[in-house]
Amino acid sequence: MLCERCHKRLATLRYSEVIDGKAIVRNICQGCLTDIEGNASTGFEMSGTAPTPRNELFERMATDRVARHIVCSACGLALADALHGGLMGCPVCYDSFDEHLLSVVRGMQPGLRHRGKTPVRDTTREQLHMQLQTKRALLRSALKTENYEDAARLRDEIKGLESNLNAGAAPKS
Repeated sequence: MLCERCHKRLATLRYSEVIDGKAIVRNICQGCLTDIEGNASTGFEMSGTAPTPRNELFERMATDRVARHIVCSACGLALADALHGGLMGCPVCYDSFDEHLLSVVRGMQPGLRHRGKTPVRDTTREQLHMQLQTKRALLRSALKTENYEDAARLRDEIKGLESNLNAGAAPKS
């Protein structure tokens, strides 16, 4: 996304501006931020320190002399070109640039593993299936030992579990 102020450079910062009681989100580049901070008449102040923008990390590594000499063994793409363009040439690039990409990722986020949310699963159906399997195994065992009273009770419990499973309801205890 281009800077909303100069329309020339990549927007790396986002801030909210309150005008006439309405909050407006602006996306600007580092250069325009420096201009705004330097101009005292704007009344603009940053709270806290701004993190290093992602493209600055890429640019620093891309201009590094070592990055020019590291090349993908499959497609021949240089690490500097991959970082500058933001795209890899082939799947082998990830293996070829492995240790260098890890340092870039560490500069952008706290860890290398995803620590986000996991979907909540409804385990009642799984529990019903497990109870059903257990009851069926017990029924087979009761029939082998010719314990027909237990077999009849287990048969009725299995029918109840199957009806609950087909209805999508929780088991009745």
